[in-house]
Amino acid sequence: MELVLEDITKKYKDKTALRNVNATLHSGQLIGLIGKNGAGKTTLLKLLSTILKPTSGRILLDGQDIVKSPNIMRSMVGYLPQEVSAYPNLTVLEYLSYIASVKGIKKKDAEKQINSLLADFHLENAKGKRMGNCSGGMKQRAGIICALLGDPQIIIIDEPTTGLDPEERVAARNILSRLSRGRIVILSTHIVSDIEAVASRILLLQQGSLIFNDSPEELIARARGCVWEYMLPSLQEGMKGISSMVQTEMGIHIRQVSREKPEKQAVPVNSTLEDACLFVMEGWL
Repeated sequence: MELVLEDITKKYKDKTALRNVNATLHSGQLIGLIGKNGAGKTTLLKLLSTILKPTSGRILLDGQDIVKSPNIMRSMVGYLPQEVSAYPNLTVLEYLSYIASVKGIKKKDAEKQINSLLADFHLENAKGKRMGNCSGGMKQRAGIICALLGDPQIIIIDEPTTGLDPEERVAARNILSRLSRGRIVILSTHIVSDIEAVASRILLLQQGSLIFNDSPEELIARARGCVWEYMLPSLQEGMKGISSMVQTEMGIHIRQVSREKPEKQAVPVNSTLEDACLFVMEGWL
């Protein structure tokens, strides 16, 4: 399966949300879509899921234009938007059963899928709880299950770990990684650590433009030799490329991305994916 974006541009009146985006995605990949808030991530996901139409350009699924024939994509996609819509008076089980019915899944198949996914996402003991009484993390996990019902071949998830605790975040991304075998899984986030261990491809958006499209290893390699750590007694004015600052008894431990050695006492360290993203977004590519 191949999903091709050709010169995708999306404009809203006087604002350009996406500008000439080109990419080719294949089944068997978990694609991490990364960018700051407002970079165009949600717009791109809505275009791929046929909620929006591009101003110009084409999106092809195995050679077929999904803008002209949206049902081709809709029959294959599972989509979780950033905001999970839920009926507060329905129980978790009733809500999932309703979504399965809307998707046209047979009752027996729906029951099997729902029970399996409830177990995967540690919600089996909450299936009788009303959605309105669920925590944000529980609603988010229920939303991910909704996207996965029907065994979609293309899974599009917008900020899936919002509201999840660390253990739930790990479980969710591991499940999505497993599901990427034979499927296309696109996971959008501004939290780079959420996809560092599982993504096979990174799409990095900045102000509507795709500025990187390659493997995580290639992105990390771009920042090799440009990540430094050192201690300072206090912060200085105008510091750029800071990926982390930790206050200690001896001062502030700084991790900084820079082509040049930023301080005399700075020592080079290995780059992480987060360092590399900052390196690219700061324009040092």
